[in-house]
Amino acid sequence: QFGTAYLRLGRELEPGFVLTVEPGLYFIPELMDKWQGDGLHTDFIDYEKVQGLRDFGGIRIEDNVLITEDGHRVLGSPIPRTVEEVEALRS
Repeated sequence: QFGTAYLRLGRELEPGFVLTVEPGLYFIPELMDKWQGDGLHTDFIDYEKVQGLRDFGGIRIEDNVLITEDGHRVLGSPIPRTVEEVEALRS
């Protein structure tokens, strides 16, 4: 199944577990150029639009999540998530 090769936890979650969830988005010019040249991932990537992000680098948003009896709770202070919140930190 797509994406499961990179999972680091292959067991059922139980109350009391604490996990780090850290999705990331990285713009790597060399890969962008190669993939575009090879015609790869065109169903997912609009290469014209991402050209303006070549020098951005990337971002990873990390949450520590406690598994509870009735769901989960994100630990710690809220972190910026919207474009406006992230850009306000960068300015």
